[in-house]
Amino acid sequence: MRRQILLRVIFVALLGGGLLLWTRGKQPRDLGLSIDLTAALPGDVVEVDVIVRRDGHTIARHDVQYGKPGAPATVEMFVHAPVGDAEVETTLVYSNRPAHKSVARVNLKEETAARVRAE
Repeated sequence: MRRQILLRVIFVALLGGGLLLWTRGKQPRDLGLSIDLTAALPGDVVEVDVIVRRDGHTIARHDVQYGKPGAPATVEMFVHAPVGDAEVETTLVYSNRPAHKSVARVNLKEETAARVRAE
C-alpha cells in the first residue's frame, strides 16, 4: 500500500515537473534580432521595414524612417516570442531607387541575437 502511494507521488511529481519545463520552453521572451545593412549601402537607405513571421503569422514588426542621414550599418531590435525558427522579411526603401525586399530564415534564441544580412 505504501509502495503504491509512493509510486503515485513520484509519478505526479515527474509529470508536474515535465509540464513545468514544457511551459517554460513555450513562454515568450525578448529575443535579439540584428539586421546587417553594410551590403546595402546604409547611407542611401531612408526607411527599413522588418516583419518577423512564424508559421505565417506576424509576431513582430519594426518600421523606422531615417530620412536624409540614412540608416545605420546595423539595425537592432527585440522580438517578444518563444525561442525557435522564424522568417524575417526586410524591405529597404532608398531615396533614389526602388525599394528592395529580402526574406531570410533565422533561429531566434536567448543567448545571442539572430543576424540577418539584408542585400
